[in-house]
Amino acid sequence: MRSTNHLVLRGRVGQTPRLFSGVAKVSIATERYATREGARVVETDWVTVTILNRAMAEWAAQHAKAGDEVYCECRVAEGSYQKDGRTLYTTEIIANVFDLYPIPRAAEVAS
Repeated sequence: MRSTNHLVLRGRVGQTPRLFSGVAKVSIATERYATREGARVVETDWVTVTILNRAMAEWAAQHAKAGDEVYCECRVAEGSYQKDGRTLYTTEIIANVFDLYPIPRAAEVAS
């Protein structure tokens, strides 16, 4: 059986991506609809995406800003580390593709 670890996100950047040591972290807001007491309401979920590819991370830090709509193809990575004798578990969303949405043409990016 073939398996896949593929997550697609489309949402809005919450704040300018943070760049450190060639890695970027981007907060992305996604919206979903729910029904509360008979009324349809919009709920926001926040996802922090990590960009490990240095070129893509630098591009995101230069071009993405708060409010921009983005498209990301990601994978989910789990890990653990020791702190004060306890094992702490982590879950990260790692971007393989990060782009503004709709995808800008080269002339728009250059300006």
